[in-house]
Amino acid sequence: MSDDLCTLCRGLSAVVYSTVSNDECQKVKPPWHINIDESREVKSMDSPWHTTLDAVHKSSLACRLCSLVMEGWSQSRAVQVEKASRQADFNVEDPPPDLDYAVYEIPVYRYGAKVEISIYSEPGLTWVEGGKKNQMGEWHLVFACNVNTSTSFEVHDSLEAFLRIVRGCDEDVAGGIRRDTACTPDALQIHPITPGTNAEFASSVVSVASSNPLSRQSMTIAKQWLEHCVKEHTEICRTSGKLTGWIPTRLLEIVPGSTKTYLREKTSSGMDIKSEDNRYVALSHCWGVGGSPFITTQKTLPHRVREGIDISELPQTFRDAVILVAGLGLRYLWIDSLCILQDDSQDWANEAAQMADIYRHAHMVINAANSSGDTLGFLNKREAPDMVRLPSFVPLPVSSCPTTTTTTTTTSSLCLCLQLLPHSNQWFSFGEGLDHLHKEPLSTRAWCLQERYLPVRALQYGTRQTYWECQSMRASEDGYLCLLGTEEQGGHIQRLVRTANLPVSVFARGEYREAHTEPDGMYNWFHWYQMVQDYTARDISKPTDRLPAIAGLAKAVVKEKGKDDAGLMKKMENGYMAGLWKSAFLEGLFWCKATGSIGQRQQLTPPEEYVAPSWSWASVLGPVHFPVYDWYSRAARWKARMADFEPLVEYVSHAVELVGQDPFGRLAGGRLTVKAPLFAVRKVNRRQDRPPPSNTLFGEPPRRSEVADSVYQLQDGKKNHIWVEGGMDVALPDDKETELAAMFLFRLPFMLDHGFLDQRFGLLLKRLDGGCFRRVGFIDGVLLKEAGPYFFKRLEIIGYHHDVPSVDSLRSEKQELTIC
Repeated sequence: MSDDLCTLCRGLSAVVYSTVSNDECQKVKPPWHINIDESREVKSMDSPWHTTLDAVHKSSLACRLCSLVMEGWSQSRAVQVEKASRQADFNVEDPPPDLDYAVYEIPVYRYGAKVEISIYSEPGLTWVEGGKKNQMGEWHLVFACNVNTSTSFEVHDSLEAFLRIVRGCDEDVAGGIRRDTACTPDALQIHPITPGTNAEFASSVVSVASSNPLSRQSMTIAKQWLEHCVKEHTEICRTSGKLTGWIPTRLLEIVPGSTKTYLREKTSSGMDIKSEDNRYVALSHCWGVGGSPFITTQKTLPHRVREGIDISELPQTFRDAVILVAGLGLRYLWIDSLCILQDDSQDWANEAAQMADIYRHAHMVINAANSSGDTLGFLNKREAPDMVRLPSFVPLPVSSCPTTTTTTTTTSSLCLCLQLLPHSNQWFSFGEGLDHLHKEPLSTRAWCLQERYLPVRALQYGTRQTYWECQSMRASEDGYLCLLGTEEQGGHIQRLVRTANLPVSVFARGEYREAHTEPDGMYNWFHWYQMVQDYTARDISKPTDRLPAIAGLAKAVVKEKGKDDAGLMKKMENGYMAGLWKSAFLEGLFWCKATGSIGQRQQLTPPEEYVAPSWSWASVLGPVHFPVYDWYSRAARWKARMADFEPLVEYVSHAVELVGQDPFGRLAGGRLTVKAPLFAVRKVNRRQDRPPPSNTLFGEPPRRSEVADSVYQLQDGKKNHIWVEGGMDVALPDDKETELAAMFLFRLPFMLDHGFLDQRFGLLLKRLDGGCFRRVGFIDGVLLKEAGPYFFKRLEIIGYHHDVPSVDSLRSEKQELTIC
C-alpha cells in the first residue's frame, strides 16, 4: 500500500514520523474534559507538497494519499452545500451554477485556492482498563484548500480534509479465537495484550482496529468495556423496574467444553434461577430474505431442551453469537427465532409483549449490525477503507529538540497509517448527526430500532470495527471514547423521556424571540417523533407489525417517565394514540411524506391489511416527516421574530380497538374526534414552480413545503374562496380529488414591517359513509388569493395590514368531526 505514493507524499510521510516520534516536542496532554480546541498544538508542515487542487487531483490518479485528500475535500464540499441550503444562503430558484459540480471542476478551487497542511495533537482516550481512563493523544493531519474571498451566496468556503495518524495492526489471528473451533475452554480463553515496542514508542498514536473481530486485541477491548461498565457504572447503567430473578421464558445455555447449546425454559429443572448466574445476552440481528433459516417450533422444542443443538448446525450469525458470548465468559444467550415458538401465535404474542423487558434487562445486547442475514455471520474479516500505509523506513532525528539540525537515518519498526475521518467527526451523536451504524444492514430493519434503543449496554459489530454503547459511555475499537455528560446519560430511552410530556412546546408561549434563542430540540415529544422518522424509513416484513415493533419503546418511555407516579403512568398509557401521544397530538397529526437524500419525494403506499387509523403515520408504508419541528431548526430569515404556532383544533376524544391485550400493540380500529375549522375543496391545480409573489408586503415568501405538489381552492360556509398548497399521502383517482375537505390544525403568522402573512397547516380529508372522515393528505402553505385579469389570473400571497395578527384571520367556525 505504501508503494502507491507520489514523491511529495513520501517526503511528507518522513515529516509525519519525525513529528510523532519526537516526544519531547509534544505538548503535555490535558485532561479529557478540557475543550479540545484549547489543547491543540497546531504546526504547519514545511515539507514541500502540491500547491493547488489541480495538482492534487492529477496526482490522485496514481497516489493513494492524494486520492484520500481529494475524497476528503469532496466530503467537505458536500457538507458545505448542505449547510448553505439549510441556512438559505442562496436563492433555491437561482442557485450558483457550479453548486453540484465536483470540486475539481470548480475553477475557484482548482486554480485559485491555496493548499496548506498542518499537523496537530489533541487529547484522546482509548479503551478503559482496570477502571482507569487511559489518556492518549491523537495526531491529525489537516489538508486545507483555502480560498481568498468568498460570499455566502457563492458557496465557495474553504475545504478541509482530516486524516488521523494511526498505528497499523499486524496482530490479527495469533492469540485470538478461531471462528471455526469448538467451544472449548482453551479455545475461548482471552489473554491480555502484551505490551510491545511499537506501543511504547508511539504512546500518543492509537492503533487501527484489528481486521479480525476475534483477535486478542479486539476481544480484550470488548471484555474491558463490559467489565468496566459493570464495575464502574453501577448507578447509571442499570434498569429500574426489573423484578428480582426475572429472565425470559427461554434461553440458550452455552456449556463450556461442549459442542452443543441447550434450550432452557425457566419452568424446567435445567434452569434453577435461584442458584445460577442468570445474566443473559440478547442478540439483535437481521433474519435475511425469506426469514431466519433456523427456528424453534412446537415440534422441535422438546428435542432442543433434552438433546440440545449442535453448534455446527446453527447459521453463521448464531454460531458467531455463541462463540462471542462464551469468549466473554457468559453463559446464557437469547435469540428471538430460537427462544420464541414461531408456529405458536399465542406464544409469539406473549413473548412479543415482553420484548421490551427482554432487551432492556439483558446483561448486554450484541448488535450484529454488519450482517444482512443469519447465514452470513457478523464476525467476518474486516477491512479499513479510506486508509493509506506510510513507508516504514524514514529519517528520524537523533535529538528530540526541534532546533537540532543534526540527523541520522534509522530504521523504525513502527508502522504508521493515515486514515480519512468523516468531515463532521461525530461518531457518537444522539441527534441528527452522523451515527456510526447508520449505513449498516441492521439499521435498515424496523424491528431492530427498538433493539438499539432499549439495551442498557450493547456491543456493536460494524463493517469496519466494533463499537460500545452504554448509558454512560460510547467507544470504538480504534480508540475513540466519549464519556457522556449528565444531560446525556441514560442512553436512547432517557433521550426519549427527556422531551416526553415536556411543558415547553411549539404552541402558544405568547412571546416573540430571535431565531438564535430557540432551544435545540427541547420541545414536547420532539425526540419521539424524530425517532418515528428514522423508524418509518426502515423495512418491515409484515405491515401489521408496524406498531408492535415500537411497542417496547412506548412501554419503556411510560415506565421510565412514570416510575415515581402511578397516576402519570396510567395517564400516559391511556394517552398513547396509535404511535402518537395525546399530550402532543397536533404535532403528531401533522405528518407528510419525507424527502430523499437529494431532495426527491419518497412515496407512501397503503398497506393491504388494516394497521392503524388514517390519522396515524402507521396507516401508510414509507418514510414520513414531522415538519412542525423544522421551523425551530432552520437558521433562515423567516425565523427571526417569529411567533409560536397557534392551535386551531380542540381535542374531544379518541378510542382504539385492540387486537390483543397490549395497549401499544396491533389495532383493529380507531377514532379521533376533534373540533376544527373545516372547508370544502372546490378545485385542485398543480402547484406553480415558482413561489407566488407577495405584492402587498415587503420581502420574499416563507419557505415552501418540499413535498407539497398541488394547490387547493377552499370554500367556507360563507362562500369565501382561498387557496393553499398541500399534497396527497397516496395517489387518488383524479375524479375523487375534489370530493375532499380541508381541516386546519394550526397556523403560523409571520410578522413583517407592515403586517403579517398567514401560513396554515392541516389535513385533507375524505368523507366516508356514516359521517366519519378519512385522512388522505396534508395542507402546508401561506394563504393565497387569485389576482390579475380574468384570462391571466395568478395566485399571490394574502397580506394582512395589522400590527398584531388576529387569532384566526379567516374567523372560521369550528365543527366537530371524527376521523377514523
